[in-house]
Amino acid sequence: MKVMRKLLAFTIIGLFSFVLSACNETYAAPTGENVGSFASYDDLKEYLMEFYEENNGVYYLGGSFRLEENLSAETAGDAVYDDQAAPDYSKTNNQVEGVEEADKILTDGFKIYITSGSQFFIVDALTLDVDYTLEIQNGSFQGLYLYEGRVVLMSYEYNYFESEDCLYYYYGPLYYDYETEDAVSADGDETTSDSDLYTGDTTDEKTYESTEYCVRWTYTYGTRVRVLDVSDTSDVTIEREVYFDSSYLADSRMIDENLYLVLDNYMIRYYFDDEIFVPRYMDSAVSEDLVSLPADHIYYMPNDSESFSYLILASFDVTDDSQEASIKSYLGSTYQIYMSENNLYATIYRWNWLALEGRYEYKTFIMRFELVNDELVFKALGEVIGSPLNQFSMDEYDGVFRIATTGYSYTENDWSIDNFMFSLDATSEETMDQISVLGNLGKPGERIYSVRFSEETAYVVTFVQTDPLYKLDLSDPENPEIVGELYEDGVSDYLHEITDNLLLGIGRQAEDMGGWTTFTGVKVALYDTSSDTPVNLETYLVEGEYSYTDVMWDHKAFLSFTPQGADFTYVAIPVYEYYVDYSGYSQSMYLFKVYHAGDLEFVTKLTHMEEQDGGWYRYFDSIERAVIIDNYIYTVSYSSIHMFDINDDFNVVATQDLNISYYEYYGYPELVDVTETD
Repeated sequence: MKVMRKLLAFTIIGLFSFVLSACNETYAAPTGENVGSFASYDDLKEYLMEFYEENNGVYYLGGSFRLEENLSAETAGDAVYDDQAAPDYSKTNNQVEGVEEADKILTDGFKIYITSGSQFFIVDALTLDVDYTLEIQNGSFQGLYLYEGRVVLMSYEYNYFESEDCLYYYYGPLYYDYETEDAVSADGDETTSDSDLYTGDTTDEKTYESTEYCVRWTYTYGTRVRVLDVSDTSDVTIEREVYFDSSYLADSRMIDENLYLVLDNYMIRYYFDDEIFVPRYMDSAVSEDLVSLPADHIYYMPNDSESFSYLILASFDVTDDSQEASIKSYLGSTYQIYMSENNLYATIYRWNWLALEGRYEYKTFIMRFELVNDELVFKALGEVIGSPLNQFSMDEYDGVFRIATTGYSYTENDWSIDNFMFSLDATSEETMDQISVLGNLGKPGERIYSVRFSEETAYVVTFVQTDPLYKLDLSDPENPEIVGELYEDGVSDYLHEITDNLLLGIGRQAEDMGGWTTFTGVKVALYDTSSDTPVNLETYLVEGEYSYTDVMWDHKAFLSFTPQGADFTYVAIPVYEYYVDYSGYSQSMYLFKVYHAGDLEFVTKLTHMEEQDGGWYRYFDSIERAVIIDNYIYTVSYSSIHMFDINDDFNVVATQDLNISYYEYYGYPELVDVTETD
């Protein structure tokens, strides 16, 4: 019987055109929880084989996709210390209240939990003693969560293996070994001494004709999640492990005790093995062995803009070591997510060549997964022009999903940039219906540099030579409007609300050099947003053309902390200051007070570096994060943690080594274990 069209169609306009399809005789009509899923591994294999056959071995894709009308949504099938008052301490910088994001460093007020490269540390906040260390041999930690005496560690790990037999053969060049006068393959295997194979001229490394040779080395990789019981730091235990083979962690979130993971698996990106073509995982709540994801847990979904792969969504309760994790996979991938307390949104960026109009069209597709009984269930697909800058370009409020995008339009003779604010229905199923779109944000040639949503209000920054800060009224989703705009030199790469009427911008100062723009330093600007038009109350500038802060691309590097009963908020950001010729630099954690009455005060800058001979040298390494506990601020770098007394002019109270190998590598003297000052 002829192949019927599948639930999703993928199209490449131009050189390639294809449609994913499946056989009506093979696939049973899906019902209930199997809507959109495969009935067996044979079904999945046939689906993949048809995909590759129809594309003549072309695995890089482009174009658009659509969701057929008959695709239904799936149906639902801090540490505890007894008798101790918790100190006042800073939290990680989350986008959505109630939705936790992973960070490198967290504290519960008593302990500081740190991931640094391949090591995890638990440090006593009072003494800086290291209570516990966990090190992985091949890999690095990607972040952690903390929940009621449990730490969740996420890591990327890999292992190399050598086999006595050939794992596969590689067709590649041969090289001449002058000691043996033989031709050898790139892996060192002697192949032939026949000089007739030589095709190059006389050089130190003679190249021979390509030939097939044996490859014995291979490696495995994946993402591992460990759940640790840290209620007693003298007896830390690993209570659970979940491992996702050949998968990369795209992002994660945590709501109360429930962890949500978003992973990309590219095992079928270029081809697939007849024996191994299904995502594999290990969940110690069930077994210590790798198992294949059941076929009916794999769903038809749109592919991303360049490849065919698996998008994996997993969730489990970090306090329950016996309940099996919920794991589903979708034929696709993602590169950005946003999560509210109700939904997770995964975005896919795609392009399309419009031949009749002679231009490229760029779009973003949004997949909405609803939280049903603490599990993620696919509900609807949306579509907008352009692409979002980052997770802060997306938001959900009162049943409406808002997304700010920058769209590029290229023709054979010209190009243009447009910025939009879209509102989509976050409650509809199958299709996220568009409610409204507000265009013409920014002057010609400007793109979006930062966005911040605040319930019925949004702030958008566009930039080319000046920084227009727009205030948008989104109270009526069907009729959004620009109510005010502020123009000034420079740009804010990150926006953060201090109070309902105070907005802080972190970015770069800029100067118009007559047709082109140059950046002149790190800019910290405080805005009054109480009226329609934002007002700049004060700007602090860290001078230096090449100076920058990690906050420009990593909002986790931004520390915001309001002490109990205080009329101000502490703000800390790491800043790199370079000499004009790049011959030297300094790196510090800049600390500010933002008074709620509307004042911005520079307090101090803290560093792990030492100045010598009138210049800055890399004595210690760069501060990545800071946390505040009561009257102490702790700065953490790859190599060490420092404790400063806020009430004692920020004098150093103690320091502690973390990665001693850092000093060994750079030849610097080690810190003593704990250094105390009066």
